[in-house]
Amino acid sequence: MSEDFNAKMKLLIKSEKALLSLELKKKGRQTVWIALGLVAVLVTLVMVNVTLYLYLSTKFTNVEAAAMITGINILFVIVSFVIAFRQENGAEAAAIEDIRDFAWEQVSTDIDEVKQNVSEFKDSIVKVKSTVDSFTTGDPFGMKKIIPIVSTLIDLSKRK
Repeated sequence: MSEDFNAKMKLLIKSEKALLSLELKKKGRQTVWIALGLVAVLVTLVMVNVTLYLYLSTKFTNVEAAAMITGINILFVIVSFVIAFRQENGAEAAAIEDIRDFAWEQVSTDIDEVKQNVSEFKDSIVKVKSTVDSFTTGDPFGMKKIIPIVSTLIDLSKRK
């Protein structure tokens, strides 16, 4: 049972490591997309904003031109963040989660079995203790109750 339990625990640990690895990869991809989005925002603000502002300021008022540029920048930032947060682990994560759940079930079954064995062992210890106690109190197998009857029968047999 110990080898089975160790194997199940190793399986559980490996599945947890694999899930952690996948989660870290996902977070890494999200970080890259966020960083790209931030870099794009900075570049956009520096390069395109000046050019676009100069162009729009010839057709619209300065305030209208600035508002249009700001709207375009906000739209690009929103698109970048949406792409970043739509990253997923994929089908391999579901398979690893199934393995982890199976390992947890097996480990739980083994722990329940150990609890039952400990309970049975405790019950047998209590039985042994009660037997030992009966010998130390001078009443093994309920002899105190039988002795008066036996002595009465011995007395009766002596009288005959």
